[in-house]
Amino acid sequence: MKIAILGYGTVGKGVVKILEERFPHFEIVKIVVHSEKDCLDERFTTNFYEIFDYDVDVLMEMIIGDSPTYEYIRYALSQCIHVITSNKTTVACHLEEYMKLAKENHCQFRYEASVAGGIPWIQGLIKAKRIDKIERIEGILNGTTNYILDHMLKEDRDYTEILKDAQRLGYAESNPSADVDGIDALRKICISSSLGYNIRVNTDEVDCFGISTVKLNDLKKFKNEGLLIKLMGYSHFENNKFYACVEPVLVSSISKYAAVDENNNAVSLYGNTIGELMFIGQGAGQAPTANAMIQDLLDINDRRYDGECILVDSVIDRGDTLNNYVFCMNEDQSMIFEEKIDFVEKVDERYYITLKPSTVEEKNKWIKELRNANCEFFYARRRVL
Repeated sequence: MKIAILGYGTVGKGVVKILEERFPHFEIVKIVVHSEKDCLDERFTTNFYEIFDYDVDVLMEMIIGDSPTYEYIRYALSQCIHVITSNKTTVACHLEEYMKLAKENHCQFRYEASVAGGIPWIQGLIKAKRIDKIERIEGILNGTTNYILDHMLKEDRDYTEILKDAQRLGYAESNPSADVDGIDALRKICISSSLGYNIRVNTDEVDCFGISTVKLNDLKKFKNEGLLIKLMGYSHFENNKFYACVEPVLVSSISKYAAVDENNNAVSLYGNTIGELMFIGQGAGQAPTANAMIQDLLDINDRRYDGECILVDSVIDRGDTLNNYVFCMNEDQSMIFEEKIDFVEKVDERYYITLKPSTVEEKNKWIKELRNANCEFFYARRRVL
C-alpha cells in the first residue's frame, strides 16, 4: 500500500518511525508539511495536492484544527482514498459527512486515534453496540489535565508550575486552553456519543467546565475527605433524549477512576447486557497515538470494515436529574445559591459551598451569575455511581 502522511509533528514522526521500523512493506510516498524548511528529503512537500500524482491508497492525517483539514479530508475521500485521522476537532465537527463520503466512494474513514490515544476505545464501542444498546459513556478523556491534577498533589505544587512541566513534556500545547478548559475532552465525548448512540451531537450542545481555576488547597482539602478531583466527560441517551457534559468530578479515593494517574485515560461504556466495560491506558503522547493510527492502517490493509453508522437527531435534555455540587471561591458568594446551600466552610481564605441536590439547569444558572460577578471560582460534581 502507498501511504501519504499529512503533518510531521509529534504524532506524524511517531507514525513514520513505526512504519519504517516494523512495516517496511508500506511505502510512504509523500509527507506533507507546512513550510519548505521542514522538507528533509524528496518525500516531503508543502503541496497537499501533489500526493494525488502517486496513486496513494491511504492518507494518514495528523495536523491540528479543522482548516484546512476539512477540505483535505473531503478531497481525499472523494478520490476514493482511505483516510485515517487523529484530529478530534475535525471528527467532532464532520463525522457524519466523512462517513457518508467514504461510503459513497467505496473507501474507509477511520479515527481510532482521535479519542483516548492508544486505547482501542472506538473499536470497543463498535463491537459493544453490535449486540448492546449503549446506555451511558463516561471517563477521563484528557491526559494533560489528569497529569496536572495528579502531580499537583504528588509534588505539592501549584497549577501553573505543573502546567509548565506538562508543556515541557509535550502533554500540553503552548496554548493549553483546549486541554485545561475541557474543550479536548468535550470533542472526545461528542465523538464517542455520536458513535455509541448513533445520534448527531453538536459540540455547542455539551456543557463544559475546565480545571484552570483549581487550587492546590482545593485538592488537599478534598483528599483529606477521601476524594480526588478528576476532569471527566459523561453522556447518556434514553428515549431519544441525550445529555452530555465535561466537568470536574469528585471521585472516591478508592474508586477505579482514582487509580488512573499520570497522563492516562480511563473510559467506560455501559451496555444493557454487557454491563460496564472499562478501558484504561495512555491517552496522549507520540507512541500511543501513532499506535492507534497504525492499527487503523492494518485494519484497512486486512480489509476489515466496521459497518455502517447512521446518525439521527435527538433531543437535548438536561432534565431534572439531581446532582451534588461543591463550589469553591475566594469570596463569599453564597447569596446566589439561596435555599440550595447545605453548608459553607471557610478554609484558608477559601470558601467551599456544598449544595443540596440540584439540577443541571440550576448549576448552569449559578455558573453564569458567578461569571457575571467576575468571581474566580471552581466547582465539582460528586460522583455517586
